[in-house]
Amino acid sequence: MAVVGVLGTLVSGLLAHRSALRATTVELAHQERQWQQERRAQDRREELAARRAAYTALNQAMRHFHAVLYRDHQAYAARGADPEAHDRDAAHERREADRRALRDAYAEAQMIVPDAVLETAGRLVHHLSRTHALLGEGGAPAEEIGERLARASERLYEVRQTMRRDLGISVLPTARPEGYGAS
Repeated sequence: MAVVGVLGTLVSGLLAHRSALRATTVELAHQERQWQQERRAQDRREELAARRAAYTALNQAMRHFHAVLYRDHQAYAARGADPEAHDRDAAHERREADRRALRDAYAEAQMIVPDAVLETAGRLVHHLSRTHALLGEGGAPAEEIGERLARASERLYEVRQTMRRDLGISVLPTARPEGYGAS
């Protein structure tokens, strides 16, 4: 009987120790899950901040380049058939600097943003670059360039809304609603 008592005491100590180990293991596993969740949330916040910064830079560069193209289009249309009335080379160089800034913002975005945004923005970047080339060539009718810039304005809205949807801050359609002002 004494052996049973001693054995019972030893087993109860062993069971208490196993129970304490199990509780510690459960607690450590809970802490690890909590740490992983916090880390994932921090990673999501950092990813969102990086996308927001890339979107801001890209949106600004696209809008600025569009405005520069529009301004130069106005000068191009005003000069008509007189190529000496406007310093086309100087205007081209100014536009080229803005085109490079847009290219750089787009290159940065390519490493961060999702495909849907990249596809929409890429179409606009290409469209603006082609419009820039047409202005530089000087052979396209002013009306054609004006139409291209109007389409670019619509695409600016589409890109901006696609970015805003990706960030979760808009549910508006990506196509500009009827009667909505210029971007």
